[in-house]
Amino acid sequence: MKESFRSTLIKRIVQNPDFPAFARTVQEAYRITDDELASANDLSALILRDPALTHRILRLANAAHFRHLGGQINTVTRAVTVLGFEEVRLAALALSLFEQIESREHSRVLQSRFLQALYQAFLAQDLARELGGLSAEEMFLCALFQDFGALLVYRHAPEHIAEIERARREEGMDEDTAIQKVVGVLPAALARDVCRQWGLPESARRFLTTARASGKITRLTPEARALRMAQLARESGEVIARGESAEAIRRDTLELARRCDIGPQVFEQASASAREHMLGYEELLSHSDGRPAFLQRLEADEDTPMPADFAAADEEPEERSERLIRCIEQTTQDLTDDYALADLFGRMLEAMREGLDLDLAVLFMLDRKAWKLDPRMGGGPLYARHKGEMTVSLSHNSRLAQLFQTGEDRNITRPKQAGDDILGWQFGGAADVAMIYPLQVNRAPFGVFYLEGRRSVFTEGNVNSLRTLRNQAALAIKSRSRR
Repeated sequence: MKESFRSTLIKRIVQNPDFPAFARTVQEAYRITDDELASANDLSALILRDPALTHRILRLANAAHFRHLGGQINTVTRAVTVLGFEEVRLAALALSLFEQIESREHSRVLQSRFLQALYQAFLAQDLARELGGLSAEEMFLCALFQDFGALLVYRHAPEHIAEIERARREEGMDEDTAIQKVVGVLPAALARDVCRQWGLPESARRFLTTARASGKITRLTPEARALRMAQLARESGEVIARGESAEAIRRDTLELARRCDIGPQVFEQASASAREHMLGYEELLSHSDGRPAFLQRLEADEDTPMPADFAAADEEPEERSERLIRCIEQTTQDLTDDYALADLFGRMLEAMREGLDLDLAVLFMLDRKAWKLDPRMGGGPLYARHKGEMTVSLSHNSRLAQLFQTGEDRNITRPKQAGDDILGWQFGGAADVAMIYPLQVNRAPFGVFYLEGRRSVFTEGNVNSLRTLRNQAALAIKSRSRR
């Protein structure tokens, strides 16, 4: 049964419609990272082939953490120049991996867990620079891929997340042991299988092992030294993710460093550098309800309560909008009868707006000739005021245009300050998040549902209801076109 589940899990990963494109992107990103002769032009060409990756790299370059490096950055070439070749090529690989595991379902857990992996990668990179003798880039990749198997399980088997966490909490298991017990999959083996499917070289897979290196880092062979440093980074990230207090986190991470014969000053300097580096990625990777727990823990002081991402696992079932549920039931009935698309879409938007008390609910339709999104109908207190300015050019580098073209359900968090990627009519009310639900028919882009409201109303149950309504809308269009 366990072996059967492993096969099922691998099929889920490989059969994801985005898998082939991401496999090519990651393979090429790793080739460029591994090739000392690769040029900035090679890297820019790779990034520009992927609109979502291009957008994220530009956002990273324009993040407040990097803004002092050279003002507004509008091109990938400029980003490579300002951030540096090494920074951008590692960011391209890391963000491609995040794109593969990102999901609205259980997004809090996935975001926090990926941020933990990213912190570990920066910590290993900075330790390599402090201590010398190892490639900083190789250590970044080694530490990042150490957690890839666990991330794949959380992304493609989310129904088991609560059980895995329960095994960790109640039986004191480490993450790999808990995952293997619950789903019968060893994360390192799963990561190797997927990396092999991607065609990544053995240099990318050699640290995906259950073998452990022990002893003082300075006395080990280069191979064992790299593995030991990656393990130290991973164990340090785990202490941060699950420590009982800021004082305990500092004490336990320094103890881990001492066992490796790394001085406290060197380790704390590398830790501070890794934390600082995370600031540039925070806005890119944090879209859940509130700041992910790992980031809060990373900056906690002695008086800060230790948050967790798994607290909701044992809570009472969440409330769901009855208005959305009734709309789903009514639409199901309508699809078996004669219906007018305009009436059906109007009822959906009204249910979304009133059921979740949204500031704005709009259905955009794609104008292929002009390559733009036109607002066809909508509701909410902001719709009548802004309808005339809501046309969205898909050639413009706006967040909405970028997310529509990815074809995936995403969200936009209300920015702390105005930016070129946020359109003038967005976030004109009290909403703190905009949900984007692309509408596709026969896998071709057709339109998008755009919803602005408070984070608290977009619970997992309500999000599932919204997706169902979007899917029903696509089915209605498809069925009508056949008549």
